[in-house]
Amino acid sequence: MDTKTLKETHEDVPPNFYDNAVKTNLFQRVWHARRFRWISGLVSEVDGKILDIGCDGATLTEVIAKKSGIKDMIGIDISRDSVVYSKRKHPEFQLAVGHAEELPFRDVTFGMIFCSEVLEHVEHPEKLLSEIKRCLKPDGYCIVEVPTESFFFKAAWALWTRLGPGRAWRHAHAVDFRGDLLDRLLKAAEFRVIHESVFLGMLRAVKIAPA
Repeated sequence: MDTKTLKETHEDVPPNFYDNAVKTNLFQRVWHARRFRWISGLVSEVDGKILDIGCDGATLTEVIAKKSGIKDMIGIDISRDSVVYSKRKHPEFQLAVGHAEELPFRDVTFGMIFCSEVLEHVEHPEKLLSEIKRCLKPDGYCIVEVPTESFFFKAAWALWTRLGPGRAWRHAHAVDFRGDLLDRLLKAAEFRVIHESVFLGMLRAVKIAPA
């Protein structure tokens, strides 16, 4: 991390970053279309509300809402600009500013919690997983996605954040999820893995439930 706080770093990223990337960059359009199909493939029937942690510009939030068929979609993001932008796009969603390590919700509120590429951005991922456990219904599930931190991922990330359009994201990662770190954190938080999948060797997604 540089001297900026995580909040300041994320506020440097335009709220329409991904929407513009999909519209103007062929590689980004293909990449995100495939990634969205992959991650949404883990979504199954949901009993109750859905929470999207780190909803950003609500691009993926919309995909998850459509796949699940749930209308009661809630999202939080640390960036106020992203929340304002997302509310204009999706006034039907309940979106608010919030910190992932201190979720502003009551216990056992959600049937599903979605947490895509967020754990690596927070300073204390164990706190976030504890909050997910607290807010999730006993029969609910959560989908978590993190980078694999493989050589291929690191090379692509370095190019994208130093020479490509992703410069604003250069210092956004606070935790390196190489090895079995995610597995150890999930075990400590008392989650069991229902299903897991890897996308092109670069991203790992796990579908988890309370143990």
